[in-house]
Amino acid sequence: MALAEASDDTAVVDVLLARIAVAAAEVVDGVDYSSITAWRGAGYTTVAASSDLVRAVDDAQYAETAGPCVQAEQTAMPVAVPDMAAVTMSWPGFHEQATRLGLQVVVSVPLFAGGGSPVAVLNMYGRQPEALVSLADGVRHVFAVERMPAQGFAVNGDAGTRQLLNGLGTALHMRVNVQRAVGMLMADTGCDAAHGHQLLRSRAAKDAVSLSAAALRVIDEMGSGANSTDVRVTVAPRVGDVLLVVVSGELAHPMDAAVAGRLVAVLEELAPVMEFDLSGLRFCDVAGLRLLLDLRDRAVAGGRQLRVIAASDALRTLMRITDTAALLGYPPAPESAADGEPAG
Repeated sequence: MALAEASDDTAVVDVLLARIAVAAAEVVDGVDYSSITAWRGAGYTTVAASSDLVRAVDDAQYAETAGPCVQAEQTAMPVAVPDMAAVTMSWPGFHEQATRLGLQVVVSVPLFAGGGSPVAVLNMYGRQPEALVSLADGVRHVFAVERMPAQGFAVNGDAGTRQLLNGLGTALHMRVNVQRAVGMLMADTGCDAAHGHQLLRSRAAKDAVSLSAAALRVIDEMGSGANSTDVRVTVAPRVGDVLLVVVSGELAHPMDAAVAGRLVAVLEELAPVMEFDLSGLRFCDVAGLRLLLDLRDRAVAGGRQLRVIAASDALRTLMRITDTAALLGYPPAPESAADGEPAG
């Protein structure tokens, strides 16, 4: 998708968003209206819509700062509402305006440009809930694997649904590669995420290639060592109630079963408090973050604490984008390790 190659702040982004809004309503069966939500200035706005009728549904969400498009933008994850009756109390303004148009289902999907954070949300509204089941399932699938859906995954979907899922999956996979390359440049130069993105764009311009092609070159050049993507897990001796776990390398899809097993095994230590030093992670994608959140949930279920006491720039960027830092106890309390510095 061309959007995944564009700079977040370029004028071409809005042009591409307008095309996406029109195409979604035209090619995906069951989508009666589509719109694009984006943050502009001090609030949300609809930057494009297949019909002005649907703007009222969007505006109701902006007025309450609540609804599927707002949630998708804030969490960077898709939101599906298969039954409007289920959101009568939680999103009353959205429910009122949607049902007034006879809409029964919506699928809101965050869209990303080259910067990695959501630049907009694609909202697809329909009057027949069953018509968007394949779309909603497919969107969840491509966000889970961050690539094109497996062949035959959306076999029950129409050609337009498959076209949208393939484009979305391709864009997400490009985003993973770009973020990985930026993480490598950050680790190599000691720069922050913004400068890392600028370095990658400079490489793309110098070589006259796309951003994703430049990212693949960086990954190939800087990740060619035998141990470049290895994940190392070190568990320090327990001190009182606290167990320190140090993880370095790249925690990303495809996840090594041995690495996941080693991290899960940490829970068997039965320490009341587990502190994770992740300052050595050169790269961490959504799959790696999900593993960390799963470990945290398991620890909490067992009445224990799991917190991140140090994080690399790459992980801090991901936690900021997904708003998950607080769930992982980051940033640490003053008595823990300093921000981004190894513990101990």
